[in-house]
Amino acid sequence: MKKIFLFASMGLALLASCTGKKTNTEGELADSTAVAVEQTEPEKEYDLESIAKVIEGAETVMGFSEGRASVINKDGKLGVIDKKGNIIIPFEYGYSVYRFSEGVLCCHKNDTRYYFDHDGNVLFTSEYGGSCRFHDGFACIYKDGKYTYLDKTGKQAFPEEWEWAEDFSDGMALVMGEGGWGFIDTTGKLVIPYQYDSPSERNPEGFHEGLAAVIIDPSRELFGYIDKTGKQVFPKLYYNDSQFSEGLAAVYDRDLDRHGYIDKTGKMVITLDEGYNGDNFREGLATIRKHGTPSAFIDKAGKQVIQLDGTYKDVEPFYERRARVWDGTAYGFINTEGKLVIPCQYTCYEGFSEGLVPVTKDGKCGYLDLEGNSTFDYQ
Repeated sequence: MKKIFLFASMGLALLASCTGKKTNTEGELADSTAVAVEQTEPEKEYDLESIAKVIEGAETVMGFSEGRASVINKDGKLGVIDKKGNIIIPFEYGYSVYRFSEGVLCCHKNDTRYYFDHDGNVLFTSEYGGSCRFHDGFACIYKDGKYTYLDKTGKQAFPEEWEWAEDFSDGMALVMGEGGWGFIDTTGKLVIPYQYDSPSERNPEGFHEGLAAVIIDPSRELFGYIDKTGKQVFPKLYYNDSQFSEGLAAVYDRDLDRHGYIDKTGKMVITLDEGYNGDNFREGLATIRKHGTPSAFIDKAGKQVIQLDGTYKDVEPFYERRARVWDGTAYGFINTEGKLVIPCQYTCYEGFSEGLVPVTKDGKCGYLDLEGNSTFDYQ
């Protein structure tokens, strides 16, 4: 924490002159005690210089999650650091799911999975693979040719095992049994029977904001939306299988022959022009594309608030008021006004998380903050 002290001697003299009172600069003012007014500048939660030292020569750096980031060093070993550059988990592991989720991170070493807490303490170990990420209190694992779930003590959460299973999302998990795909809740109970032909390819975990896209008409590959009881919430079917995000879902209406966005009643609230399709909303904005080329960001009223018009070959959603853009050669970031605030000079595969984003430049790995300051400044 930086401290700034403002000394008030001159201020006392000025105050005296304004009131007409004489001052004795050789006496009373000289003997007076300077008044120190302490002010503080907010301390950044990250230290780019310290991070730069610990990741020097690293093969790969990952994004921060819950104040921690996985790093693969020059020897190909994985460890975990915090935002001050402290090593939380030593560089001893082969691979990981890379991000903390619900306070737990899984690393792999000698055919054993180690589950760590934020302080680098081992919570438990397991011999089983799978996604190993905790969601809604459970991690999906692959055990002896079947899928099941662990709780945070490392015990098998439910006696049932499935042909296939996905991570929990929104309190529900997609599982495969006889008859197709269905959904279990966090007690392991099958609350939506095995009845669906296949999961959504773009949204395999299923539920978001209380609804899930499922194939209702397999012959025409038409999707509808169900609630957590399995009830279809509106009769209209669509070709798209997008999840709901910020209350809207991007769909294609075959009757209108248009892409657009529906609300949770199934009403098309934004209809896009012919040849356009849209991405999911994030931070109040969504990219629309004309024949696959990014054209603009729209708001939830359908208004084009950021014009792209071929400026960038590709764009990603906003994360922390920054959207990753690609000029055909390298990546940079724009702000919510469409201004390029971080030049296109990096290789980058993620968005901002917790104020930082991992990037590569000239063969070196590093991190940028939202203003474009970087660990490269210290290498």
